[in-house]
Amino acid sequence: MLSRRILLSFVIISTCVLGAGQIALAKNPHHMNGHNALGAKLNQDGKHEVGKAGKNSVSAEVKNKKVVNMSAGSLPVRKVKSNKKMAAMDGVKLAANGEFKVAQADVYYAYCFDDGLDEYCYWYPASDVVVTDTWVEYSPI
Repeated sequence: MLSRRILLSFVIISTCVLGAGQIALAKNPHHMNGHNALGAKLNQDGKHEVGKAGKNSVSAEVKNKKVVNMSAGSLPVRKVKSNKKMAAMDGVKLAANGEFKVAQADVYYAYCFDDGLDEYCYWYPASDVVVTDTWVEYSPI
C-alpha cells in the first residue's frame, strides 16, 4: 500500500516536470520591421548590422538593393513568409463610414533566428528580398 508521503511526492514531482516542460516550450516572439532597421543601408551593397538576437549581432547582406541573406552569429536561420503583417510596416490611414474590408494579398518575408528562449524575426516586403523557393509559411515555434 502506498503511503501518503510517497503519493504526495509523486504528485509534486510530476507537476514540476510537466510545468518545466511547458516553460521550456514557450518562446517569446520578437517581430521587427527589417525594412526600417536597414533604412538607407538598403541602397548600399554589403553586410550591415541591423539589430540583436539575444547576445548575437544580426546582419543583413544587401546586393542590388535587395536582402539576399541574414545571419546572427552561430544561430540557425529560418526563411519564412506570411500574408499577415507580422511587424509594423508603413501603414495607410483610412477614414470610412460604415463597413470597410481590406483585401491583403501582399506577402511578407522574414529571416527568423531562435536562441533557445526567444525567436527573432526580421520582416520585409517582397520588394526588399530575393525570393526563392526555399521560403516556408510562418508558424510560431
